[in-house]
Amino acid sequence: MFKLYIGKRKNSSGKVEISLRFRCGKVDQQACTNIWIVPGLMIEEEYLSIKGMRSRRYVLREPGDDASATEKSEYSAVSEHLSRMMSYIEECFCLVRRRAISRGWLVETIERFQADELPRIEEERKDLLSIIDDFVMSTSVDSLSASRDEAYALVRRSVARFEAFRRIKFPRFRLTAARLDDLTLKAFENFMAKEHLWVKKYPKIACGAGLEGRTRARGQNTVNDRMKLLKVIMRWAVRTRRIPNNPFDTFVGGQNVYGTPVYLTLEERRRIEQCDLSDRPDLALQRDIFIFQCCVGCRVSDLAGFTRGNIIDDELNYVARKTREGRPITIKVPLNRTARNIIARYSDSSRDTLFPKIYTRVGYNYVIKKILKLAGITRRVVVVNPKTREGESRRIYEVASSHMARRTFIGNIFKKFKDQSLVSELSGHAPGSRAFSRYREIDIELKREMVKAID
Repeated sequence: MFKLYIGKRKNSSGKVEISLRFRCGKVDQQACTNIWIVPGLMIEEEYLSIKGMRSRRYVLREPGDDASATEKSEYSAVSEHLSRMMSYIEECFCLVRRRAISRGWLVETIERFQADELPRIEEERKDLLSIIDDFVMSTSVDSLSASRDEAYALVRRSVARFEAFRRIKFPRFRLTAARLDDLTLKAFENFMAKEHLWVKKYPKIACGAGLEGRTRARGQNTVNDRMKLLKVIMRWAVRTRRIPNNPFDTFVGGQNVYGTPVYLTLEERRRIEQCDLSDRPDLALQRDIFIFQCCVGCRVSDLAGFTRGNIIDDELNYVARKTREGRPITIKVPLNRTARNIIARYSDSSRDTLFPKIYTRVGYNYVIKKILKLAGITRRVVVVNPKTREGESRRIYEVASSHMARRTFIGNIFKKFKDQSLVSELSGHAPGSRAFSRYREIDIELKREMVKAID
């Protein structure tokens, strides 16, 4: 695949430049490497090609025991540099081989490799991990949800593991701002998709401060969301003059794929309300909290922070944590009879929080599935598998989560009133929200009325 050549021209130090020929399939290109070496460290040898033909090539000659320390050091440096360059070229070729290879591709790839080896400006030498740490420290606000900090922490961990993974091949590798070109970002995206497999194969990339933690298989939507968070960080780094350019300006990431929202019907919600859980008061509490969420349509991150102060004249008032920085509007949701009864059931003047106890997000999702199954909510629904992106039939309790309460609130109101602007005022969706537009797909009655109107 690779073949070395040396030029006839010598520089002022008496060294010759190595050129590299890359061949794979129909691709056959040669380019100078800007790596200079003493002619005596390159020898020409005869060899048999794959087709059995006799041919000649240049190879590095390892210095003998009697060689000088300078000669040995130069051989080691050139050998390591060439090895890293050829590995880099192979990796770049694997990433673009499905597209046409331009005539000057090898020259551009070698130039990019050399630029990565020697960042040209001080700002570009800054470690990506340091930029992430600066971002988190500068933008963290106590009032923001813990899930936000957790999300950025997970991005940082993946970046740290990616850097450790690349050091397996390139021991001196540092993930700096200068390295974040399209190819590196694509390689990082691919790494996150298979991170759980790489950790299993190379356990050492998950050892050390900031690297530990369980990693499971991720769907493409999750990978895309992590890349968007990294994009936010780099945009901030440009805005605060930490780096000169945003590497995401030319990067094209993957698109998220969502299925039609799955939610509970009003009849199913009432069956959950009436389910006898008197022998399990812990489940009864979480059931009531879930039903309350179905009645107000809030996110679980907001639900956990509600206090008695959020209830004003039988109306829930709050500012969504998710949009607190960019679009801090107050959401006002009148409480229906079911929601008022649940609040009264757990009213306690000695406690400021609206409810006695809400599980962690993972624990809350687990008990919701359990409650739906106990209530007999077992109808089959078609959902998109986040890993394969293929539709599959599942029992509704198997895919239930805290966000299903929000979808239940939005879906049932939209089905009755068919007015996105009014429902958005209750849910907090932005005008023209793409997330909200998916709810139009589920209203069969609305589709029938539209078709009937032109009969």
